[in-house]
Amino acid sequence: MEYAMFNLGRTESAGHDEIITDLIQHFPLPMFFKGKGKNDYVTNKTFDHLTGEHRLKTLRYLCSLNTTHTKKFELRLTDELGKSRDVIVYLSEIDESSGEKLGIIFDVSDQKKAKEAINRLKERYELATTGSNEGLWDLDIANGEVFYSQNFKKIVGWGMKPVQPKLESWLQSMFPEDKKRFVKALEAHIRGETPSFEIEHRIQTNHTLKWISARGKVTRNKEGKPLRVVGFISDITKMKEAQLALKESEEQFQLFMKNLPVGAFIKDQEGNFIFANRYLCEFFGVKALTGHNMKEIYTPEQYDAVLQKDKEVFLTGSSVSEEEMTNHLGEKRFFQVYRFIIHKDNRNFIGGIYSDITEQKKTQTKLNILAHYDLLTNLPNRALFLDSLKHSLSKARRNKSKIALMFIDLDNFKTINDTLGHDYGDILLQEVAKRLKSVLRAEDTISRLGGDEFTVILDDIKDNAYPSVVAQKIIDTLSQPIPLKDEVGYIGASVGIAIFPDDAKDLESLIKNADMAMYRAKEGGKNIYRYFTPDMNADAKERLELSNDLRSAVANNELRLYYQPIVDIRDNTLTAFEALVRWEHPKYGLISPAHFIKLAEEGGFMAKVGKWIIQKACRQINTMQEYDFHAKIAVNISSKQLTQNHLEQTLKTIVKESGVNPKYLELEVTESFLMENIDQVEKVLSNLRKIGIQTAIDDFGTGYSSLGRLKKLPISKLKIDKSFVDDIPKDKSDMQIASTIITLGRQLGLEIVAEGVETEAQAEFLAKQGCYLMQGYLFSKAIPEEEINSFIRTYAQ
Repeated sequence: MEYAMFNLGRTESAGHDEIITDLIQHFPLPMFFKGKGKNDYVTNKTFDHLTGEHRLKTLRYLCSLNTTHTKKFELRLTDELGKSRDVIVYLSEIDESSGEKLGIIFDVSDQKKAKEAINRLKERYELATTGSNEGLWDLDIANGEVFYSQNFKKIVGWGMKPVQPKLESWLQSMFPEDKKRFVKALEAHIRGETPSFEIEHRIQTNHTLKWISARGKVTRNKEGKPLRVVGFISDITKMKEAQLALKESEEQFQLFMKNLPVGAFIKDQEGNFIFANRYLCEFFGVKALTGHNMKEIYTPEQYDAVLQKDKEVFLTGSSVSEEEMTNHLGEKRFFQVYRFIIHKDNRNFIGGIYSDITEQKKTQTKLNILAHYDLLTNLPNRALFLDSLKHSLSKARRNKSKIALMFIDLDNFKTINDTLGHDYGDILLQEVAKRLKSVLRAEDTISRLGGDEFTVILDDIKDNAYPSVVAQKIIDTLSQPIPLKDEVGYIGASVGIAIFPDDAKDLESLIKNADMAMYRAKEGGKNIYRYFTPDMNADAKERLELSNDLRSAVANNELRLYYQPIVDIRDNTLTAFEALVRWEHPKYGLISPAHFIKLAEEGGFMAKVGKWIIQKACRQINTMQEYDFHAKIAVNISSKQLTQNHLEQTLKTIVKESGVNPKYLELEVTESFLMENIDQVEKVLSNLRKIGIQTAIDDFGTGYSSLGRLKKLPISKLKIDKSFVDDIPKDKSDMQIASTIITLGRQLGLEIVAEGVETEAQAEFLAKQGCYLMQGYLFSKAIPEEEINSFIRTYAQ
């Protein structure tokens, strides 16, 4: 089909009309003209690409639309691939008598895209959006709660009225058909099916329709589990409704062009403006650009850049680029610029559209900060740390140099955070970041992985000893008191060091080994540093093997109880037993609890092991009473068990199911743990006392208890730690400590038990001080569970 040219109603400047016609043909949106004849049509390339083989059918349909009552039509057209596309068509009749019509099509099918990521803290997120036209939302996937910023509430029309912090509050404001699309797209992104969440939806607020653009990005933990989705919304109503209706004459079309919310221009090959709309004129602060050369408008730097882009267009025919321009007020703005060639009378002109993308750029910058930096400390986060480490490793491989990776874990941070509150914890972490920066080189990379874990990358180290110097500086500076408002915080640092390529050849191994060395530092007493050594790997593998085996130890009947008698030496009566658990491992033999209880706690199955021990002890109490032997059994409770909310209920259930009298069941808790968690423990022990279960403090003398704190605890017994008994009567200090503990216990009305009594001299001294309950090899070794009933029968006789 031949394309017919059309006349816009003015005859005084045919050449000018032809230029405008070329502009329409090169206009980036689909445009069409219906002339007087039946098949007298003009379309641009964009229209042809949109409609494909359906071009003529689509033209006839569009030109048949009745414009009596409206010139704006929302339609669904079929594109060249046969797919349906939603469009808005603005149609104007140029001459009603001749049937001439002019139309422009806006394709509204494609979704807008803006990358999104984040973190959770309200004040900091609000800061990221202050002064912008965007609203922040933050979905906590675990509990379904959503934080909505004030800008968000303003955009969706909620104002100051209370709104439930749930996703449903947002969904209820949407059009029903948009709600389904929104939920489907959000769920797909959380499942990892899309790189980012982006959707446009409509809301009805105060009897007004608004279009909202919503973007977001999911954040995951290191295992890949989705944690939250953080994003922005913006009001795009004006953009959606800013498509101006085409009028019936060239003057009206010119008005349309001048008032477009984007810049539009036509220049000749010498850079003279043939046409420029109002937007561009106002941007450059001039009444008109027509007749001016671009040298008069642009700065020298801008002119050189624009000239180069224009030259490229003359070679390629069209181009799209992002450019920074400065307006007449000196403000820098970012534009996406479309350039294309207009051919007329053997001359080439350049047409173009400037679309302002400054706000999108700002959003991208914010997203980059949210995605790669910890907002609390302004240090790189885990994602940026991994990128930095990859870069450092690549550089080290190229240069055949070494790097050191340091893992830093703060000692005592949890206590401060839990005791004083998260506000104090945040201040402490910010101060830690400052102190780390103060002792490191500018080229060293510090990151916060989360919580109280930090990393340091030392590039191009010449000496393997250098990281130890840095580590000691870190430990020294973090050991200094930290002012926290009206308090002072004291922390330490455990530092693990791994060297590339000595300790690891790849990123994953280097991270694992540095982390392993850090844990070895914590086990070694904290506030120290440790280099990675190969034996740590072997130990870790053995620990992993034992941890895996321990999960099935109860089911495989590999755990065994031993019972150590507690004797009253005044009449040589057996008053109680301490139940001691041992693990009979099929490969490693008998393993003491010192080696596997911590594994059970770390693995999260201590509750299962502890429940088994208590159940066995209760059954043994019942068996003893069948022999008319009434003695207590003391069971050691780990710190994890004592802080679990279900311990009290577990004990009630076991006592009820076993039918045992709870006064014969005693719990032993270490002094050091009690003192660290006294408020939490006091409540638990008080509740246990109410159901008849007594508590003893084990290893007393090692935990630095204060008398005031000790008085608060609902306990019935103190057990003198074996370390204070071993050297009696040779060590006068130990004798004095043991005597003091006995006096303290008696003054508090508590029973006193001495552990580890092995000689007559020890027993005689302790008895003289007033301690009559003892356990140890002098009286009996721990008795295996299969021999305990025989022991009791013999004793009872």
